[in-house]
Amino acid sequence: MPFSPQSVPARAASRSRGWRAALVPTCALATLLLTGPSPLGEAAAVRMPPSAPQPRATVREEILRLLESPESLPRAADWAPLGPEALSELLGLASNPSTPELQRTRAVAAIAVVENPEATQRLQRLLLSQTTPDSVRAAATLALGRRAGLEAFPLLTPLLSDRSEHVRATAAQTLGRMGGTEARKVLEERLPFEETLAVREAIQQGLSYIEP
Repeated sequence: MPFSPQSVPARAASRSRGWRAALVPTCALATLLLTGPSPLGEAAAVRMPPSAPQPRATVREEILRLLESPESLPRAADWAPLGPEALSELLGLASNPSTPELQRTRAVAAIAVVENPEATQRLQRLLLSQTTPDSVRAAATLALGRRAGLEAFPLLTPLLSDRSEHVRATAAQTLGRMGGTEARKVLEERLPFEETLAVREAIQQGLSYIEP
């Protein structure tokens, strides 16, 4: 299905702010997802040149430190020095049922910015897994939209009818931030069929991101 992004320059700043507000109305956990401190213990990373390979233990320690960042969204510049290896560590945290749920969702959000070509595919797997908690799938929805941009459109559209209201709401807002006539069309078509008030509000908010 063809999809064309909007070309209004002012939209870029608006969409950036939209990413930061994305998770708040989705679910209660989303309010804490990427803001404020977590109960993780801080660990000091060994200082090494960005180009030098880091010991596995050091990478994990740095990941745990970054997951405590007060930034509303993970920043690519912070994760770039860890290289491709960060993906496997983040997936280990995100996929482990014994990992605290908040830490799992933070790890998923960070996958959106790691420098590994497999990250997009691994986010899709998390999203489509029926054993993954809804809050983690909702985080994967947002992370996939942030990482893949318009390429994620065909993957996110079916999520508007997902069994989880958290995932449906996140998909609606993510599609809205992408903008364009196709996003408006799928959101408007879904709205009459959505019975959950919170998700209807998310769809309407998604539509508000899209200029007429």
